[in-house]
Amino acid sequence: MAVSTKFVLRSQSTLSDSNFPIMVQIIIDRKNQLVSTKKYSTKEHWQTREQSVSRSHPKHKEINLLLRTITSEIDFFIISEGKKGNRPGFEEIKDLVRRLTGGHTEPERRKLFVLFDEQIEALRAQNRIGYADTFKSTLGSLKNFMKDKDKELLSINTAFLIKYEAHLIDRGCAITTRSVYFRTFRTLWRNAIRDKFCPESHYPFKEFAFNKYNKPRTKKRAISKLQIDLIAAAQIDPKNDILINARNYFLFSYYCRGINFIDLASLKWNNIVEDELHYIRAKTKEEFRFKLHPAASNILEYYKNLEGNSDAGYIFPIIYKRHATLQSIRDRRQKVRTRTNKEMKAFGVSLGIEKPLTTYVARHSYATALRKNGVSKENIGRSLGHDSLKTTDIYLEDIGDPVLDDLINSTI
Repeated sequence: MAVSTKFVLRSQSTLSDSNFPIMVQIIIDRKNQLVSTKKYSTKEHWQTREQSVSRSHPKHKEINLLLRTITSEIDFFIISEGKKGNRPGFEEIKDLVRRLTGGHTEPERRKLFVLFDEQIEALRAQNRIGYADTFKSTLGSLKNFMKDKDKELLSINTAFLIKYEAHLIDRGCAITTRSVYFRTFRTLWRNAIRDKFCPESHYPFKEFAFNKYNKPRTKKRAISKLQIDLIAAAQIDPKNDILINARNYFLFSYYCRGINFIDLASLKWNNIVEDELHYIRAKTKEEFRFKLHPAASNILEYYKNLEGNSDAGYIFPIIYKRHATLQSIRDRRQKVRTRTNKEMKAFGVSLGIEKPLTTYVARHSYATALRKNGVSKENIGRSLGHDSLKTTDIYLEDIGDPVLDDLINSTI
């Protein structure tokens, strides 16, 4: 394929006087890249057909002389290399233009959806299935907002982010979900800058009010110890295996220091050493080891000889040998967690508990019960595996600070 070049006026610009950069477009094998001439023109002064500026441009002689020089030098270079049996590449022609102008290479034009797809595939190749799914859900949200019409990165600005935020709010999207979407979107953008797909100067998140999405406040999730006891004491039809399992998963999380569902589903019998639970948290890789609560031991007894239990050595009937890949394991966990939350919400309503019950409620309720009984925030955070006291504060914001309340009220 032939190598060709032409001059084009770059359509995007942040210059206040509506001047646009004049670029050399290099075309090789139907692919193109741009390099700047470091000269500028308004659309009115630019002559597309002639690839030059009009005489009305105040610097038309200087600019047109440079453009003719660039054309001559490139043509001479291509002919000279052709006689040697060589075909110049993008970088060689860019270097030639740089020597003549001191210009800079423009980033390769990339579209938003394409970059998301590439990021998702890269994460899946690294077996980071969960993080890949986060990017996938964010992409789905953006496609919904953009009505499946992809856009180049350079056409996205702060106004776009504000409209996207309004779209999510109008759809009733919770702040915690919006936080995930915006933090994921920002990560993709930073990666694009790192990979030279976007200049550092084009960063729409800089002027966007982002602080609220760094540590979003969650809805109140904890229930009282009395309500936990009510759930534990309620009678369930022995034939209702689904609800029995759902309650056991909920209570085991509460009695085992708020263990989250991913770690609970991954527990095997060899994680039980005498009367202790030993496991490594999937999210932080932190090792946990503690004595089992009697109620948790009773739940384990239920599963020891249960017919239909996991055939892969897992304690709970969630993951089986047929779940042989990381993706199938993740899908299975998600399916069971969704079913568990659905069952517990209905169960809670039948018991007169207004707050919707989920596996996360058990974790928050554990933290709340400790704080109400005088355990320090530091120890609560340590038992939950938090790396920041701010995260623990979010868990406990439902209840204020009962320890401080008691201290003040007993003093005054």
